[in-house]
Amino acid sequence: MSEAMFRFMSKNGGDGCGGRGGGGGGGGLALEVTVLSAESLRLPPPSYYSLIPRRLRPYVTVSSAASACSTDVAEGASGEHSWNDTLVVPVGAEFLESRGGGGGGGDVHVAVYSEPACRLVGGATPLGWCRIPAADVLDGLRPPRALRRLSYSLRCPRSGGPARGVVHLAVRVLGDLVPPPPPQHAPSTPAQPGWCRVAMGIPVSGTSAAATAAVVGMPAWAWGGEASR
Repeated sequence: MSEAMFRFMSKNGGDGCGGRGGGGGGGGLALEVTVLSAESLRLPPPSYYSLIPRRLRPYVTVSSAASACSTDVAEGASGEHSWNDTLVVPVGAEFLESRGGGGGGGDVHVAVYSEPACRLVGGATPLGWCRIPAADVLDGLRPPRALRRLSYSLRCPRSGGPARGVVHLAVRVLGDLVPPPPPQHAPSTPAQPGWCRVAMGIPVSGTSAAATAAVVGMPAWAWGGEASR
């Protein structure tokens, strides 16, 4: 996620965002994300001098390709910030297609911002971001509707490298999930002629005990063919 993507994600600004305990937009497939808490958040160094003191007032935005919505602002100077806000964003076929772990545009994005104390001095400050891959939710271990608790380290909004902070989420899928097609198995190799058939034994000539005990087997169908010639 680039800095430009942060710039266009405003607080409480996306159409089709479900509320607390909602069922998604349009009755289709949706992802319910409960933003539990975040820890070790910090403001980046200021790029200009300001007489207005800066305060850490974080909120979280959850977005998909269809919509984006956000939590309320969590007050607190430092340490752990809690929300327990449930957000619902619709997801489409691209989310299901990315379940193989390849990532890409189908993932749901989570971004953390700090709201300014005074809106006259500028917009929200991006603190970090992460993705919720489909493979973390559709893991095949539990039903998609089962609630999963996930924690992600935040990445830097400008460079994409590691940032300071961890966000804790509870995620589940809402709606009807179409199961993937069964895997295609390779056709089995047909049995070779003569196997699994009754064989007739002919004693090996010789006087040793091993020779009298060993027999050479010939399939019955082959024996019958030779006899008929």
